[in-house]
Amino acid sequence: MKRLIFSSLSLLLVLLFCSSCNNDAPKSSQPMAETTGPPNILVINCEDISPMLPMFGDSTARTPNLSRLAARGIRYPNTFSVAGVCAPSRHSLITGMYPISTGAHHMRTVWSKEILAKIGLEPYGALLPPEVKVVSQIFRENGYFTSNNKKTDYQFHPPKTAWDESGPKAHWRHRTRPDQPFYAVFDLEITHESQIWTTHRSKLRFQNGFEEAVETTFKRSDVLPPGERPPLTIPADADLHIPPYLIDSEPTRTDIRRVYSNIEIMDQQVGVLIKQLEDDGLLNNTIIFFFSDHGGPLPRQKRLMYDSGLRVPHIVAFPDNRQAGSIDSSLVSFVDMAPTMLNLAGIPLPSHLQGQAFLGPELPSARKYVFAAVDRTDEHYDRIRAARDRRFKYLRNYMPQQSYYLPLEFREQMASMQELLKARDAGTLNDAQAQWFRKSKPAEELFDTQADPHELNNLAGNPQYATKLAELRSAMDNWLNEVGDLGAEDEREMVSRFWNGQPEMPTTGRPQLKRDSMGRFVLESKTEGAQIAYQITPPGQRPGKWQVYTGPFEYQRGDSLRAVAHRIGYKESGESIGW
Repeated sequence: MKRLIFSSLSLLLVLLFCSSCNNDAPKSSQPMAETTGPPNILVINCEDISPMLPMFGDSTARTPNLSRLAARGIRYPNTFSVAGVCAPSRHSLITGMYPISTGAHHMRTVWSKEILAKIGLEPYGALLPPEVKVVSQIFRENGYFTSNNKKTDYQFHPPKTAWDESGPKAHWRHRTRPDQPFYAVFDLEITHESQIWTTHRSKLRFQNGFEEAVETTFKRSDVLPPGERPPLTIPADADLHIPPYLIDSEPTRTDIRRVYSNIEIMDQQVGVLIKQLEDDGLLNNTIIFFFSDHGGPLPRQKRLMYDSGLRVPHIVAFPDNRQAGSIDSSLVSFVDMAPTMLNLAGIPLPSHLQGQAFLGPELPSARKYVFAAVDRTDEHYDRIRAARDRRFKYLRNYMPQQSYYLPLEFREQMASMQELLKARDAGTLNDAQAQWFRKSKPAEELFDTQADPHELNNLAGNPQYATKLAELRSAMDNWLNEVGDLGAEDEREMVSRFWNGQPEMPTTGRPQLKRDSMGRFVLESKTEGAQIAYQITPPGQRPGKWQVYTGPFEYQRGDSLRAVAHRIGYKESGESIGW
């Protein structure tokens, strides 16, 4: 039986309405309703989906939990990642900075040793300016318990100061004080691109009691046999919207059905987390953020600068249900997430943040543009910068001799990608499908995302749009001048600079212990920008969690003290023990 869903025309009309209308709700600048303390922040971050959910106009998947969340929250249909792929996007979320500004723009830098070896590089981390702390550490320094479940794909190894708890069991329920506010992040990975052609057991772990589960360590080989994968819950005869740049074939349709079926599983996982909040009596003091880490997983979506790779579903729900069911069509960038969450928690915003708050007190003017970038992907180099207002998208191609399509082995495991490659080799692609495989690309592109939502018709050479082209070109120049663009620097030279010309990553200086004039203990590292974590353990007890060093402290004679220092982008120091 066909499931009743919106037609593609209905979806397009909804998205156009969301993009062009005035904000349907005033900015939430009022303070939180009176509670017992600072608000908890729950971040539910799924992976690799565009706004392909019922509350954003696409009713293919059934998402009762997200639909209830949207009904009591604010929808943001114009939220964009700063990159079309995960690690640079997550970098912006954890730092509040653009990846091109810090050296985190290449995909990826830390984990892909074999791929990096192909281009003559060792794994490295983005070297953040010395004043930069990750947002979770800032929450910790302001009294919050912070937990991360479980990705740390930030383009650097996180310091011990980043989280109270990080891993597959990390949870706000592990606070030692039930009245302590928390900042808790959960990554729902079932919608990841890879889960189209395989299902990994770890992606299904978010079930009741997962935070206490015995089995939390999974190998890369822990995939379900084909016959044990979750069933496709989208009917074979569903009226699917097939983007014009894909082949309308059975393998492609099966991939799309799997994408929506995985969304339904993800929605169930959202339900588990919200039910736990309810069971713990925390809904009345928790602000919930939901969004994807970037756009969709299909060919010509992920990794690219089109809206299909950058635009994400985004919902914020307040404890007092303010602006319940409303739509705020303001432009929001991923660099705005960190300042917004800190602002809602009443924490002063550090000066290094490159975004702006869109909720909370004392808001700036709404942003006019969002920006994004793509550089190396695996071993293949390209360099594209994007600037977008509420309607038009401008792309600057620094390597016009490079094809848009890059032969990524990982992506070519997808049946819909294989369909495109077969049609390319057979010479049967239509114009929309063939565009991606052009041998070169223009230096500049301009798209009207309302009239041309798939961004197929380049208007950069059309005199009618010369004024808009000049405006967005200028906006991009101003942005690049403001934040800096390390994409202009050869990657090997950048890493050599990070490493002070040495052949390997520098090691942070060990913490040194001193006493101040009041007899208190002070920890210092000779490395500028080093974050210091320490443990104080009474005799006969096991070490507890790592604490963030923020200033002089006292400890009892006989207690043991351990400390480490870590400049983000360097190796962690060795432990200083004893004293």
